[in-house]
Amino acid sequence: MCTTDLRGGTAYLVDGARLGGRRRGTTRFTRLLICDACYERGRPDADTGRTRAGSARRTETTEWWGLAGRGAALPPQACIAGCGLAVVRGAGRLMRGVTCSRACRTTLTRRRNGGRGSGRLCGACGTPVTAGRADSAYCDAACRQKAYRRRAADRAPEPDPDPVPELLTALIPFVNGTTLGISQALYKALYRVHVAHLRGHDPGEFIARLASTNPDRIRIPDTDDGRRLRAALRALGPAQHPHAQP
Repeated sequence: MCTTDLRGGTAYLVDGARLGGRRRGTTRFTRLLICDACYERGRPDADTGRTRAGSARRTETTEWWGLAGRGAALPPQACIAGCGLAVVRGAGRLMRGVTCSRACRTTLTRRRNGGRGSGRLCGACGTPVTAGRADSAYCDAACRQKAYRRRAADRAPEPDPDPVPELLTALIPFVNGTTLGISQALYKALYRVHVAHLRGHDPGEFIARLASTNPDRIRIPDTDDGRRLRAALRALGPAQHPHAQP
């Protein structure tokens, strides 16, 4: 609230929130440590019981409402993690043994476990975790990052298959004369693609012309071969223009 250094002194543990954060307008509810001067300015009046103005409990980035824990305020108690900070909090049963911060809670967990780790297999390299907290899932930060990248790669969508081989197969009944019913313009375009492929040339120019057409407006017979050809032409458009805007 006022940027006072709390190390080695007395702090009040209050319920509050951090405003803004990484995204403007967001609120993250948490518990805050404030000095005695800030607590006196914002606590309820001892004579009337009324809460003072909210401006005394609010800054641009932080806001608090009251002492953490139900009941009257307990006398200052040293943080059980041994950081040297004396903490004042409410008399609620759930507040017994509370550390002053998340960092002290992590330190206390590691100390109680003796830094021996969880003993289970690392989620990245498969070796037993023999150092760190009792709930450690990875050997170190490198293994944690490796596991994250592996999960991100598994979530990545697979690329769409190349539609050109399917088109080269679907056009055969129409260029060898076994299936009729397509327009002359479409027949010529399919024939150029087929001949270029047979001669070992690159049919990319002719395929690009086919991709620029609308397959739903082309005259194609409603048969098994025709539906297969129309589906191949539909898949050809997004593959040739992956970043096209609607």
